Amino acid sequence: MSGHKFKTGQMITLKNNGLPVARMSGECKIMATLPETGGMRQYRVRFEGETFERCVGEDDIQTSPAKAPQRKPAADSKEKQHG
Repeated sequence: MSGHKFKTGQMITLKNNGLPVARMSGECKIMATLPETGGMRQYRVRFEGETFERCVGEDDIQTSPAKAPQRKPAADSKEKQHG
């Protein structure tokens, strides 16, 4: 069992698989990671403007192009050496 590919709080979009199902488009936020079911990692996600969360499999997720992961700048270790 390996770890989840996406993290809680990350903005993602759902892949368009061409099936006519009740599916939102646009960005949504990962609210929680769920245990694997049938060998597939699962997530709880919420779209802005909705009052409920959806359960989606990792294969249905892609990273959101509008919100690339932001990296924190490395702390300046020289400042902490004074003492």
